[in-house]
Amino acid sequence: MHDRLRMQRLNPSQSRDIYLTFSKYIHSYDEICLFLSVAPESHAGLFYLALGLFHKEKDVRLKTADLLGRIAEHEAGQHWWKSLSRFEKLAFDRIRRDADAEMRAQLEKEGLSPVFERNVFSY
Repeated sequence: MHDRLRMQRLNPSQSRDIYLTFSKYIHSYDEICLFLSVAPESHAGLFYLALGLFHKEKDVRLKTADLLGRIAEHEAGQHWWKSLSRFEKLAFDRIRRDADAEMRAQLEKEGLSPVFERNVFSY
């Protein structure tokens, strides 16, 4: 099935659904292992997932970055993470940095200080 998906041209709505579904259902250690087992490095590894970092919709880019972050923290996923290109890693960093800046701006707008934010999110 994944070979068929790989060969199809998807419209943005279809690819959005796939990326958001991956992000929604891949969280645990075992789920990440299962996902990695169908994304072997010999067949592009995380390349097709990383394409979600360049999707035209912001929520897809954010959810893809979250999923890639979980994979990067995963014991086996670190190996796949290292195989991503510098370009993909830069896109990941940019998305994360922009999301953090947006969150800080929102917290400051609501009257919370960044120091409080660090204390709240450090637990």
